[in-house]
Amino acid sequence: MSRGEGRSGRVLITGGRGLLGKEIVEAFHGRFELRVTDREECDVTILPECFREIEGFRPEVAIHCAAYTAVDRAEVEPERAHAVNALGTGNMARVCRERGILLVTFGTDYVFDGMASRPYREEDPVLPLSAYGKSKLAAEEALREAGTEHLLVRTQWLYGAGGGNFILTILGKARLGETLRVASDQTGCPTFAGDLAKAVLKLLDAGARGTVHFSSEGETTWYGLARYVLERSGMAGAPLFPALTRDLPYPAKRPSYAVLSKERYRRITGESPRSWEEAAGEFLESIVGKGGR
Repeated sequence: MSRGEGRSGRVLITGGRGLLGKEIVEAFHGRFELRVTDREECDVTILPECFREIEGFRPEVAIHCAAYTAVDRAEVEPERAHAVNALGTGNMARVCRERGILLVTFGTDYVFDGMASRPYREEDPVLPLSAYGKSKLAAEEALREAGTEHLLVRTQWLYGAGGGNFILTILGKARLGETLRVASDQTGCPTFAGDLAKAVLKLLDAGARGTVHFSSEGETTWYGLARYVLERSGMAGAPLFPALTRDLPYPAKRPSYAVLSKERYRRITGESPRSWEEAAGEFLESIVGKGGR
């Protein structure tokens, strides 16, 4: 993939109609020739379908956004989570290796156990606590075992307009007058999917390979994020209360501290992500006219 602002080859996108996939399409549109697929066009758990898409389009880069992301549901259907995340990633990696294609895919902070006292670096030991986290770690292992040229971007607390997420859920419940009890003992960093998509483009332009962490800058709790969202949306008086994770009805265990270090991203791109407050504030402004308040 060449540098510059002109058209730079073909890019295949899986999961292109999901939250992240839509933002990837937006960021890459106009500069690349895109083939956008979702499960209907390419079920990544079926190897021949992956081969068919790659052979038919012959991209220089495949951006693998297709993923199982239902953290709590994965506790009761771990086989499905493993099939989509691990098998699906392994299938894409195998096809890309055989055809000499760069594979970009995405990881999660849920591969860590949350016991750190500083932001997690790419090389830190992994120990997932949930079925979802284990499926994403298995995806990383399948990617590396395949031996394909790749860029793995770990991220966290993703939100955007293109799919269900925490911010939209909080807004929806607040508008209905529901009492909100939100975890105050999980620390991470909200990340706008549009910023992640642009970060992928910057990493590719810089020739990045291997594993890179990306999220917004700063840190907060889910409760802190909920409070920020309500205040910025003119609903500061909504009934919002902090809660301990153990007292909430979530089957999956979460890391209590999972902030990601962006030092490697800065070294590669020469840029720093913007703060989570700036990104979330801009996102909230963008949806005010679409029922955001």
